[in-house]
Amino acid sequence: MKKNKQIIKKIALSRIKFLFERADEIFPKDQDLANRYVELCQAYSRSANLKIPKELKRRICHSCKKFLVPGVNCRYRMQSRRGKGSHVTLTCFICNNKTRYYIKKKNPKIRKEKKENSP
Repeated sequence: MKKNKQIIKKIALSRIKFLFERADEIFPKDQDLANRYVELCQAYSRSANLKIPKELKRRICHSCKKFLVPGVNCRYRMQSRRGKGSHVTLTCFICNNKTRYYIKKKNPKIRKEKKENSP
């Protein structure tokens, strides 16, 4: 049973990636079809109990669930603030929803340790 679930997840992940590629190709010609491909991706992830990879998930609006293409139906803006931290703001032009993705700072202690250990 465990092996079957792993196979199902692997197949679902390959289908999700394939559908995202097709949605990216077809978007300039037919936006409704691209949105349908994204709906199918979400259905595959739910049925296989699988998370959509982060780089693909950020191409979907969290509010209206539409496929996002920067410059066409969404906008990315980088903002750096000391108190709250740096983040990327994604604005959907369809539903006007704003989503923030915070950028983590690299830990300087880890870098120092790696430099000391290297020959």
